[in-house]
Amino acid sequence: MPKTTAGRPTVARMQDTPAAEPGVALDARTAAPAPADPPQVKAQSVSPRARKAAAEKTAAAKKPARGTASKTGKGAKARFEHKPKGPDLREDLRAFVQAQPSGWGHEDWVAFLDHLTERGHDTRDPEAVGLLLERERLAARLEGVQGMGPRRVQALVDRYETIWSAAHAGADELAALPGMNRSLGEKVRQALHA
Repeated sequence: MPKTTAGRPTVARMQDTPAAEPGVALDARTAAPAPADPPQVKAQSVSPRARKAAAEKTAAAKKPARGTASKTGKGAKARFEHKPKGPDLREDLRAFVQAQPSGWGHEDWVAFLDHLTERGHDTRDPEAVGLLLERERLAARLEGVQGMGPRRVQALVDRYETIWSAAHAGADELAALPGMNRSLGEKVRQALHA
């Protein structure tokens, strides 16, 4: 076995091992090329996926940074400009549901629609907003049931959409949903009737 000097293998001699080639280090025949090797040697020992990733990386490095390129001429395409995201509708719905745990009346609903409009949400279809609100209300109630994780909650919300329809489902019907069982169906029914 050849000794190493300062982290580099020594050159193998013929008397050390009979299979060694003169002037070639033993592990140079099987090891990956060192970073100082010429590009053509590196390219031969790198996988096709790694070569493609390296090519994409160098191509991306050559492109100008976003927003720094100026438009020149008539044929220049408009670049996508990232606009800050507006208020999150789901967060607003969840805040309303938590503020009204026992439900809401018509005046509360109209005031909430006005609030959403002021915050920049599209409220032209109040029935669609109402359905989203009912789904969020059902999800909030189900999240309080022990044993209900996000997937189970989503499965029930997708199936029933409102507390009323989920509360009128039987325990066996609830247990038939993905990830549900009979005892969890009973817990959900109790939570929805409370």
